[in-house]
Amino acid sequence: MNVVTTFLKALTRGHTYNLLGNTEAIFGFLWGLPIPIFSIALDILLVGSHESHAGRSIPDVLTEHPFHFFFLAHPPLFAAIFGAMGTIRRDLERENRDLIARLEEQASTDPLTGAWNRRFVLAELDRNLARAERAGAPVAVAMFDMDNFKIVNDEQGHLAGDRLLKGVAEAMREALRKGDILGRYGGDEFLLVAPGDAASGQAIAERARALVKERTGHTLTAGVAAFPGDGATPQALIAAADAVLARCKRER
Repeated sequence: MNVVTTFLKALTRGHTYNLLGNTEAIFGFLWGLPIPIFSIALDILLVGSHESHAGRSIPDVLTEHPFHFFFLAHPPLFAAIFGAMGTIRRDLERENRDLIARLEEQASTDPLTGAWNRRFVLAELDRNLARAERAGAPVAVAMFDMDNFKIVNDEQGHLAGDRLLKGVAEAMREALRKGDILGRYGGDEFLLVAPGDAASGQAIAERARALVKERTGHTLTAGVAAFPGDGATPQALIAAADAVLARCKRER
């Protein structure tokens, strides 16, 4: 869209003429205001200096010299021009914010499953631990591993494995509460960060496992650990959850 088309389109927008919400429109109006004031004042001073024109009012001046209406049009005209520029600026800022948000989401999202990626979920774990430490609250971490995923890839192909990963991620998201963070940790592993103690983390993990079994027919193994009892750093908590996961795998 070229500059002229963008400007003309902005002139049709209500925001362009909103003197309360568009500072550029106010600026334009004030910018154009001295023009009619000066022209009318000059007329009164120069013509009014003659005795026959003494005591004229502004309506008299406008009646005698209609060209002043041209100057009176300048404040609203400038308000429209500057207001359109304000509308364009607002639209560009909104588009930039939306673009930045989309780029940030793409940078934080696993492209295959739609879950958060490893970098994002680890950063969220770090932030959750910092908040929990200040508040003296627990945080649960659950590590999930898909059972027999290699067999799916080997026997049905990687496309089937990709579809399964997407289905598993979608089913697991349904088990989450507001504030829970689920990310793909790598391969067929998922990491859950959930405010609350180990029992609440275990309950979410069991819901996720049940939903995955129901929706995909495949099973997950999960290991749960919690701050502060099982560790005080992301690395320690993940190692603890991994250890529980490995033990559950051996016991099956």
